[in-house]
Amino acid sequence: MKLREWLWSYFFIGPNLLFLFVFLVFPLFYTFYLSFFEADIYSSVFIGFDNYSNLFGEELFRKAFVNTFYFVLIIVPCVIVISLVIAAFMQGFHKVSKSFFRLIFYLPVVSTPVVLSLVWAWMYNPSFGIIKYFSEVLGFGSVDVFSGQLSAILALSGIVVTWMVGQPIILYLSGMDGVPKDLYEAAEIDGAGALRTFFSITLPMISHTTLLIVITSTISVFQIFVVIHLITGGGPFHGTESLVYTIYRTAFVSLEFGKASAQSVILFFIILIISLLQFRLMKTKLD
Repeated sequence: MKLREWLWSYFFIGPNLLFLFVFLVFPLFYTFYLSFFEADIYSSVFIGFDNYSNLFGEELFRKAFVNTFYFVLIIVPCVIVISLVIAAFMQGFHKVSKSFFRLIFYLPVVSTPVVLSLVWAWMYNPSFGIIKYFSEVLGFGSVDVFSGQLSAILALSGIVVTWMVGQPIILYLSGMDGVPKDLYEAAEIDGAGALRTFFSITLPMISHTTLLIVITSTISVFQIFVVIHLITGGGPFHGTESLVYTIYRTAFVSLEFGKASAQSVILFFIILIISLLQFRLMKTKLD
C-alpha cells in the first residue's frame, strides 16, 4: 500500500480508534488497576486482593448476584419465545401489514429506557396507576406488585421484556425470510402441517439467529439498571437489586471506587464466561 493510501485509511479510522481507546480500552484497564486499591475521591491505598476477598463475604453482594441471575433466567427465555412466536405469526402477514407491525414492535427499542420506566412506574402506581384501576374493576382490590421480592422481580422482568422483544422480532423476521422456499414446498408436498414445518424447517434454519439473540440478550440483562433505579430503587429490602445497581451504589453513593471497580471486574468475567459457554454449547449443536 502506498504511503498516501495508508495515511488516508488511518485518517478515516483514527477518530473511531481514539473513541474506542478513550471510552472503552482505557476505562477497562483503569478499572482493573483501581480494583486493587481502597480508593475514594481524595486518596487511594494499595490493598492487593482485599476488595475481592471481602466481596464474597458480603451478604448484599451475594444477594445482588442471585437477583441478577433471576432476571437473566426469567427475561432471556421470555424474550426468545415471545419474539419467535410473534415473528412466526407475522410471517403470514401482507407486506404492508408486516412493515407496520415491524415499526410498532421496534418503537420501544429506539425509545429511552428512562421514559419507558417512568411510564411503567405510573401504570404500576398503587395509588392511581391504571393497573390498580383494572385490578379493582376485576375484583382483585388494590395490588402493589413491588411490595414483595418475587412479584417485584416478575413485574420488572415483564417490563424489560416489553422493550427487549422488538429487535429479536426484526432479526427473526429477517432470518425467516432467508429460508429457501423450496424447503417449504417440499414439506407441503410431503403433507407436513404448519407446526411440523415450523419445528422441522424454520426453527433449525434460524438457529444462528437464535444464538445471536441468546448471547446479546444475556449480556444486556446482566447490565439491567435503569428500570430498577427508577421503579424500585433496589427494594423491597434489596430484593430487586442487581449487580450493576450495587456497583452504582458502591461507587456513587458510598464513594468506594476501589470496591466498585472490583465488583465491575467480577461482573465482567461473569458475562465473559457465560457468553463463551453459551457460544460454545450452542455452536457445537449447530455444527
